[in-house]
Formats: sequence, C-alpha cells, structure tokens
Amino acid sequence: MNDRPVTRPQLQWLDDLGSNLAAGLKLVFWRRVRSDSLKVSPGQLLSLALLLFALEFVIAFAQVDPPRMFNLYGVDYLAAGYLVELLLVLVVARLAGADSARFGKILVGMISAFLPLLVSAQVLLWVIMQWQASALSFWLYYGLMLTWQLFVLLRLLRGLVGVRLRRGILATLVYGGGTFAALWLMPRIDLWYTDYRPMEQAANPLSRLDVEEIYYAQPQLLDESLAELAPQRPGVVDLYLLAFGGYGPEDVFLNEVEYVRDQFDRRYATEGRSLILANNPASLDLYPLANGHNLRAGLDAIARRMDRDEDVLFLFMTSHGSSDHRFSVEMGPLQLDDLTAPELRRALDDAGIRWRVILISSCYSGGFIEPLQTPETLIITAAAADRTSFGCGAQSDFTYFGTAYFKQALMQEPRFIEAFEPAREWVTERELQDEFTPSNPQRFVGERIADRLDRLYAEPSMQSAWAETLRQPALCEADEEEVLCDDDDAP
Repeated sequence: MNDRPVTRPQLQWLDDLGSNLAAGLKLVFWRRVRSDSLKVSPGQLLSLALLLFALEFVIAFAQVDPPRMFNLYGVDYLAAGYLVELLLVLVVARLAGADSARFGKILVGMISAFLPLLVSAQVLLWVIMQWQASALSFWLYYGLMLTWQLFVLLRLLRGLVGVRLRRGILATLVYGGGTFAALWLMPRIDLWYTDYRPMEQAANPLSRLDVEEIYYAQPQLLDESLAELAPQRPGVVDLYLLAFGGYGPEDVFLNEVEYVRDQFDRRYATEGRSLILANNPASLDLYPLANGHNLRAGLDAIARRMDRDEDVLFLFMTSHGSSDHRFSVEMGPLQLDDLTAPELRRALDDAGIRWRVILISSCYSGGFIEPLQTPETLIITAAAADRTSFGCGAQSDFTYFGTAYFKQALMQEPRFIEAFEPAREWVTERELQDEFTPSNPQRFVGERIADRLDRLYAEPSMQSAWAETLRQPALCEADEEEVLCDDDDAP
C-alpha cells in the first residue's frame, strides 16, 4: 500500500493556518503580534471562514434543545452578518490609512481572533445565564463581546498601521456603531431550532388530525347516522333528539351529548330517534362533525321522518359561547364556522320543524332566546345574554348547568319546563359557593308548547320508559362523584 506523500504546499498551508490561529489567540488576550505572523492568502481567508462557520454551526447546535431542526435561512443571516463585518473592516482600515496589504492582515487578524473570542464568549454567556436569564443578559453578552472585538481591532490598527490612539479609537467606534446597528436592524435567524411539533402533537391530539380524510369521510358517516333514524309512529307523539357538541378540544362537551343521548333513549323513548353530532378526536369514527352543514342535514332528515304536526324535537347544543352571541364550533385544524341564533332559526324554519325544545348550554347563551322564539318553542339557556356559564375546561367531566339540568333536575322532575327551576337553583347555589358571578340561566316558554309537551308525556311509550327507569338504580351526584342513589332518593 503506497501512501501519498505530503507535499510542501500542504505543509505551508498548515503552517500559515497555525500562525494565524496563534496570532488570533494573542490578540484576544491583548498580546502584541508581529505583522509577519499574519499570513494573507485566498486559501487562508477561505480556511478561516470555514472554521468560523463550523464553530458557529457547532455552538448553535449545542444551544438548542432536541429534537433539533436545521434552518437554512440561518446560513443567509450568518452570511449577511459577516458581509457587513467585512465592509465595516474595510471602512475602518481606510479611515485608519491602511493600504491593501495591511487591510488583508487586519482582516485575517480579525477572523483569527474571532475564533477564540467566540469560544470565550460562550463561556461568558453561560456565566451570565446562571446569573440572570433575560433579554437584558443577552444584550449584556453582545455588548461585552463587541467591546472585546473593538479592543482587538484597536490593537491591530495600532500595531499594523501605526495609527494614533485618538484616530484609532474613532475608527473602532465606527466599526462598533455599524456592528450594533446590524444587530439591531437585522432580524436574527438561528441556524438550529427546536422542533416542538412532536411534543405539541403528543399533547394535543387535534394537531395530528388528517383534515382531508375527515372531510371526505363526512358524507358516508352522515348518511349512515341519518339512515338509522326511525320514522314517526302514526297516532303517537314522538320525541326526536339532536345532541350537538361543538367544541372539540375539550371532552366535556362530548361527555354531555353522549350522556344526554343515553338518558333520553332510556327515559324519553328516543331510541332510534336520536342523533349525535360531535367534534372530538375520539369520536371521529362514531359521529358526524358538529358543524352548520351537518346540523342542517340532521334537522332536514329528522323533519322528513317526523310528523311535523305532532312530533317534538329536543335540540341540545353544548359548547363555548362568546359575548357577541356566537356558539363556538371548533375542531383544531378544521376550519369550522361558529353558529349564530339567526342561522339556527333559519335551519329550523327551513326544515319545517314546528314543535321545538331547544337547550343551549354555553356562555352568553341567553342571547339566543329572542331570535328563536315561536309559540311552539321552549328555550332553555345555561346563562343570560350577558353572563358566562361554568364547568367547562379540559379537566371537567360535565358543565355546571349540564349537571344541574340533566343529572339532577330531570332525574327528579322529568318534565322539561318544570325541571328548569330546580336546575337554576342548584347551579346558582354552586356558583355562589365557588364565588362566581351567577350565570342566571334563562327560559322562554311559547304559549302552545306546554300543551304539546303534556301530550308527549302522556304517551304510553313515554310513561313506560319512565316506569322502567324507576325500577333501575339511579345515578346521583355527591361531592362531584357519581354514586348509586338510595331507594328513597331514586326518581
């Protein structure tokens, strides 16, 4: 095996590089360097520049927490910054009266000194960060580093050009002002950054949703759900339920619509006549999305199956709400539109559903009452038009009003109108105990709806469902936990 002999030019390049690095180390510690120790050539300038970039690359990598991502735009920022530095060194050299040969030595000296200076500065930054990690500490770091560079430049100007001290200081101040202005004006772009997406995806299931797949799945999912709706029974006042859980990032709203559907199927004979629309990452394969389009489609399908002259719709909607009376419809990356009271009224009117029980559980939901009023409508809201409701959140299982109305009041008083007052009393008492401003739930009773509901309650299927639940152990709430009621407490 023949080894390729090392040629003299290669040794010379290494000798010159070592001489430049040694001179740079001396300059950093304010030591005098001889002019002939600084070796100027295109190869040396390129080698020093590559070493400097590699050092910047490694330091930037070490400063960022994993998982790391390389930012190509950071190279552009770094190159632009060093171009500004080159131009400033050229200006300063001319101000100091340096010729081209001395400018080359000043440039080599600055780059050579910047290598150990950058390492020393990182140690200094670590010390500062141990003392105080703030924006002020970073500016202190850059200020000290720039001052150090100015001393190195002044040493080069004095030693290589022989410039007078006053002129040398003025020249270095020009360099310092230009460097500071570049730091201030150029938006910083790092070479490396932490890729938080895996952590965000782990913490937020909504961020992992495949938007296209979800949208394409909606027609089939909606058709299958609507196909399961049973038609009305001639001569019978049937109750249809549509439960709408609008806010996907929190499970509390899915919990409520599923609970209400199960409760109504058992106690109000809606089995086969209940429909859930829900936004939640856990229910994408079970229920169609809760959005305006699916709501209108669901109402239309129910209207086609019911006897509009006698059957009743119970529309339960639960989500967040805003002070301008918009009902929140949210599912992470899916761009869904919030619902307003006029839009909901239009959807009900277009479907032709006459007898309506509408319960809206959200903040400021009282603002929905006036636009939805008809003689054939009962409207219940969890809050007044100017009040927030409580109990939602990532850690909540049920909202305050959902607990008060469905888990408490309806289990004792199964009639919708009559259950409102005990529910309002319960939720107000709880809010005052928690030192909240009471939400002040609201109710509107159309002049014709009460008689229609009485006919609904009198149906044998409804009476049979109520009697069946009376024979089953009921679930009551005690200290935020569901427990079996005693026989005396069962509804």
